[in-house]
Amino acid sequence: MRSFYIFKIKKEISILTREIPYSLYKTIDNLYYMDTYKTDISFNIFNDLFTSFDVNYMNKRIYSLFKDNRHYSFDGVVHKINNKYKPEVSMLKVYKSHIYLKSDAINPSFLVNYLMSDNLFVCDFKNKDYFWLNELVR
Repeated sequence: MRSFYIFKIKKEISILTREIPYSLYKTIDNLYYMDTYKTDISFNIFNDLFTSFDVNYMNKRIYSLFKDNRHYSFDGVVHKINNKYKPEVSMLKVYKSHIYLKSDAINPSFLVNYLMSDNLFVCDFKNKDYFWLNELVR
């Protein structure tokens, strides 16, 4: 099972880090593992790097993209794909700060079929994996 965190990177930061995604990943990784007593610092860095998601808009957009997929379901909070033929079990939840995707598939349908912006950066902290979403899709 892999856990992906999808962040919407500010355009300026995206331009600066497009060719060197490792530095962006290390910055996000440091934020992810930062001690809780440093919340002021991490909050400021977070605001400098990321743009927030419109949760209602994103849920509606994802729903409209997948609603005709017979393996897809949405309970109002969590998007799910349960495809026994592929096989794939994926769960996606939209937060204001990021999108969380948990999947047992190598290329989850939510990532492969979903391209909204060139500024979406995906991190899997446990497996030390990272990539720009549009580069995965192309």
